[in-house]
Amino acid sequence: MDELIKKVTTAAGITEEQARKSIETVSAYVKDRLPDTFKDQIDNLVNGGTLTEGMKTKMNSMAGELRDKAEVVMEEVREKTEGIMADVKEKLSGIFTSKKDEEK
Repeated sequence: MDELIKKVTTAAGITEEQARKSIETVSAYVKDRLPDTFKDQIDNLVNGGTLTEGMKTKMNSMAGELRDKAEVVMEEVREKTEGIMADVKEKLSGIFTSKKDEEK
């Protein structure tokens, strides 16, 4: 943020404290109008980072969340598939057992 403060003090001819307060006010104004997923990006930019760094961090976080959700869904699918296969096996077994009983 120090770099931005210096730019604002030079460009506007104001004190560092006035520049800091101006930056904080504008930052808060912009963050209030953005979706939550982008609010951290404003802080990253104001503190001298780049949007790319912030987006990379956010995307990595989102990828981790998606991976975790996918693992849960795949486990549910596996459990349901095992249940269906057990039902099918039981029913097929019953059909063949009935046929054998009829032949006797």
